[in-house]
Amino acid sequence: MRAIAIGIFLIFSAFVSHAAVYESAVDVSFPDEIGGLPFVGRQGFPEKELGISLTYERALLRGSVFIYDGGLRSLPSGTGSEAVRRHFDQVIGDVKQMETSGQYRAVTFVGPAVTTTSYPGCGPQFLAREFVMVTREGVTRPSFAYLTVLNGNFVKLRVSYLATGNHNRQEVERFVMQLRKVLGKCPA
Repeated sequence: MRAIAIGIFLIFSAFVSHAAVYESAVDVSFPDEIGGLPFVGRQGFPEKELGISLTYERALLRGSVFIYDGGLRSLPSGTGSEAVRRHFDQVIGDVKQMETSGQYRAVTFVGPAVTTTSYPGCGPQFLAREFVMVTREGVTRPSFAYLTVLNGNFVKLRVSYLATGNHNRQEVERFVMQLRKVLGKCPA
């Protein structure tokens, strides 16, 4: 009897720990870990159009997921609409503004332009841009911004890590690839 109770507890624990939070705006249950990064919190913003953010973090690697409609209605899913491209220009402008406002000492974009991901398999694609930020203290943080639309909402990702840490682009890709599968409700 005790073995059965322990077995039921373990199955229940695995089920409960699998979903960290359900977001009805995109009809997705986000797990307690993505790409090796544990879920550390959810923040709702006071203005409805700003939506929510979910943060996944381990040591010096952080992945933030923002889900919001920006006050816009009828956003088509994916990356092909003019609205998503205009909004990504604004996202990149916000990154540039962090240097102008003094939040960062320097912000340098990597590569010539915005790209559209072409990940294989299930899950959405993103507009993407890589950049490097240097804090006022001189700490370098490689960062990546991603944007797509899902169920009429922008889904923006910001992934960054400390350049002196043991994190790298492969860990960023792992987080983004696994998040794609969560967003696309793909089979494991």
